[in-house]
Amino acid sequence: MTLAIATPAFLERRLSNEAPLLILPQTAQEGRGKHLHAHPEGQLYVALQGLIVVEAGEVRTVLPPGHIGWIPPGLRHGASAHSQHAPDSLVGLTIYLAPALCHTLPATSQAWRMTPLVEAVLGRLRELPPYASLDARHMRLLDVLLDELVHTPAEALRLLMPRHPRLLQMAAAIARDPSDGRSLDDWADALGLSRRSVTRHFRQETGMSLIAWRQLARLQRGMELLHAGQSVTTVALALGYDSVSSFIALFRRVLGTTPARFAGR
Repeated sequence: MTLAIATPAFLERRLSNEAPLLILPQTAQEGRGKHLHAHPEGQLYVALQGLIVVEAGEVRTVLPPGHIGWIPPGLRHGASAHSQHAPDSLVGLTIYLAPALCHTLPATSQAWRMTPLVEAVLGRLRELPPYASLDARHMRLLDVLLDELVHTPAEALRLLMPRHPRLLQMAAAIARDPSDGRSLDDWADALGLSRRSVTRHFRQETGMSLIAWRQLARLQRGMELLHAGQSVTTVALALGYDSVSSFIALFRRVLGTTPARFAGR
């Protein structure tokens, strides 16, 4: 699930006390992803009209339009941005936050649906030129943005990989091919573990049952395939669903929309 080759530890600081915020456009990157890296600043990815795929630590998150991803300071991560439009078209925003502003935000990577208040505040903050100092008004707006994120419920878009080597082997295989329909008993036999051990340790390390984890892996892959232009039926069958309606029901339950509407069809 690695997006790119790792690079040396920390990048140079981008921000200062006078300019604690930097908002940059996130453009589509055809056929390439960003190197895994880390930096002292916190980072927000805002998906506006494309798909942003983020890997941070042991978590993989797919951000559809209208969602925000959070990367705490110092966490190694990489991202790729995809658009149905021309290469280098605007997909979303990258926002860097000075470390002093990040203490109220989660200590792990996170994803949220963008609320109307967040959208309005970002619209104001985007008026600032890069590296501009923030006056009292803009600092108040930034405080509102951070407070709204902290109090917004997290979205179920994060796929946490287990740490146990054999469970990681299983999870990686499912992530590569979410249509893999092997049962829990099949996996337990293949890994040389008991069904009970697989069930207990997998939930302890990922916070999810294997069934729920596989559903989310299918959903993430489904978003990518739909965004690439494949039909709903083709995607559902490619993900191992016997019925297209089951895929549509899962998509609607997690994302609040149908696959066809998500794909803009």
